[in-house]
Amino acid sequence: MNGRVEQGGWVIIMSFIIAIILIFIPLPESFRFLRPHWVLLVLIYWMMALPKRVGLGTAWFLGLSMDVMMGGVLGVTAFVYALIAFLVLRFHLQLRQFPLWQQGLWVFSLIFFGQFVLALKSLGSVGWYSWWLPAVTSTLVWPLVFAILRWSRRTFRVI
Repeated sequence: MNGRVEQGGWVIIMSFIIAIILIFIPLPESFRFLRPHWVLLVLIYWMMALPKRVGLGTAWFLGLSMDVMMGGVLGVTAFVYALIAFLVLRFHLQLRQFPLWQQGLWVFSLIFFGQFVLALKSLGSVGWYSWWLPAVTSTLVWPLVFAILRWSRRTFRVI
């Protein structure tokens, strides 16, 4: 034991709740594919910052929750989230050392991969833009998400 008492779990939970709310904010049909993947962005941040508190179990639970809320095939999003979580957890020490723009490239790669796997389940019923545009917009908002969650983690001393 390292003797540190874990605190600030409510900040982590609230950040996921806010990310889920952002996903359900209605957008016009033409902008639907421009929505960043908020839940994955928050998940990636917390796994990089606190890999012992937010891990595969959290990713799996969030994925199942998203499947239920979005009415998708149960377990597909959970599988994708767990796959992305595995990659982030495997390389979290390296990711933390990268500058923000390089982290953004990783975020793009991870979300692009996740969107591609999700698009495979519907083979041809969605346009090609529907699985790469969320990766682009997620990459563009990554610095903002990183800054807000880092500020929250430091302000509320989440350890």
